[in-house]
Amino acid sequence: MQATLDWLAGLARQHPEVFGGHPGEMAVLEASRSSSHESRVYGSGGALVHVKFFRRTLGRTSVTYDPCREMKAEYDTLREFEKNGFASGRHRVVRTLGINESLDCALATAYVPGDTLLSIIQRTLKGGDDGELLEALGLAAGFLRKVHGLMPQSPKVDAAETFYSYMKPLFYLEEQGALDGFHRRVTKGLSRWYGHRPLFEQRGVTVHGDANPSNFKIHEGVIYGLDLERSRPGRSPLLDVGTMVAELEHHCAYVAGDAGRAKPYVERFLRAYAPSPADRKKIDELLPFYVSRGLLKIAMLGYWKHGYRRSLVEAGARRIEEGP
Repeated sequence: MQATLDWLAGLARQHPEVFGGHPGEMAVLEASRSSSHESRVYGSGGALVHVKFFRRTLGRTSVTYDPCREMKAEYDTLREFEKNGFASGRHRVVRTLGINESLDCALATAYVPGDTLLSIIQRTLKGGDDGELLEALGLAAGFLRKVHGLMPQSPKVDAAETFYSYMKPLFYLEEQGALDGFHRRVTKGLSRWYGHRPLFEQRGVTVHGDANPSNFKIHEGVIYGLDLERSRPGRSPLLDVGTMVAELEHHCAYVAGDAGRAKPYVERFLRAYAPSPADRKKIDELLPFYVSRGLLKIAMLGYWKHGYRRSLVEAGARRIEEGP
């Protein structure tokens, strides 16, 4: 604990623009847990720091997981985003402060107050103001459009990765015996996409990589992207778009008991992301593939009851069957 406080005190001296000219003593203010890693919030003289410990994993990790490599990858990604226009304006990433391998592979960033997009979704579905959510979805769409437009691009997507990213949740669910008889429907639907050339002729862009609502925070009209360790180039922009649509459908089904309630929110998000009708038509053609993937990834989470997980898998099967 003291080693972490000493490190953060050093960062405070290196970043007077964040902490002020005379930072006070560092203290732990909040111990929080994200879906993947333990994190803590520290404070000094009114300035707050968020520290994510990559070695303190909370969820499932792959056998090749290297915590310090992941720490450095997210740090480098955030710095690259900052250089490409995400340090100011309405669409930003959290500000990087430093990394420390010896402290359980710790990444320190400036803490962002405000609400996550997830909390706004849940508040709206429990009787809150629709307008707040619609505005937040507009900000999220603008953030992703800016990422896909400003960060490194390639002429085409990585075709192998396109299918691999779909098969990963499918294989996991099959290993867990969670496909509940939908395996044939999913694989049959997937085979129709395999030869669909527009899927592989998309431009490759840099993606957020984990565009679920808990990874966006909104404060005073500004949206901040969080947890960018899965950001990669050469991917379809619809990887992020499909994830967000799947998340909206899931939360409406889980919180409000009606996936159909997501329709106006999805429409708002898609119109903000692609104002042009011609662009939305192209998106609509390919979106089912990515929404299906997103629903299956949500189904992978280990805390669903059997009935709800089955409904997620069934929804994913229906979406992949909407193929060309």
